[in-house]
Amino acid sequence: MKVSLNVSGFETEAIFPDKDIEQIHKPLVERFTNLFKQKNERTIIFLCAPPGSGKSTLAAFWEYLSQQEDELEPLQVLPFDGFHYPNEILDSNYIERYGEQIKLRTIKGSYETFNLTSLIDKLKQLKVKDPKWPYYDRNLHDPVDDAMTVDKEIVVIEGNWLLLNEPVWNGLHELADFTIFIDTDAQFLEERLVNRKVRGGSTLEEAVEFYRHSDSRNVDKVLDHSIPADLTLYMNQDGSFQIK
Repeated sequence: MKVSLNVSGFETEAIFPDKDIEQIHKPLVERFTNLFKQKNERTIIFLCAPPGSGKSTLAAFWEYLSQQEDELEPLQVLPFDGFHYPNEILDSNYIERYGEQIKLRTIKGSYETFNLTSLIDKLKQLKVKDPKWPYYDRNLHDPVDDAMTVDKEIVVIEGNWLLLNEPVWNGLHELADFTIFIDTDAQFLEERLVNRKVRGGSTLEEAVEFYRHSDSRNVDKVLDHSIPADLTLYMNQDGSFQIK
């Protein structure tokens, strides 16, 4: 199936294999609806995946599928990236790595550059009211507070660090009703992330350098240091998925 989706504020053409839709994606969306009916309260789904895995597009596709049949409860995608600290904070704070002090702005995207306290507060609010949700503006390259209104009973929160096995982070899953992790080959993600940088205007050399010093560390951290999810999907190099 070829479908046009709104991903992070941009219209994106995406293709999903029909076999995956019938065997994985539709059953998952139905499962979300059944979980909501069982709990009879707002249902929180975590979709955790490394950079370059297409998690935002996948979550948007689930949102699309949930709107196609009347018996399904429509879901809403809530991006994790809105919890980035503003650039003003990243520029004025440092962290020690490899024996030296480095500016947080230089590792933007790593888990240390997100406001975990604010995330936990918002996750707790989801169960008792319809909170506002922050959004990462990719034109401003900064988060915008209270940019989205949560108005659906099923929400899919998608991000890199939702299942991170680090202190405090490793308790986030207790605030979710169901967790999903996307696993894949790190070398495959390197190709995707380098190509994405080149499409964004970087030279090949710049894109490779950025991957080595930034993206690769985040990819490895997510793949190797995440706690087990309720369900793991493995992404093949042709973009198809299988349940692990």
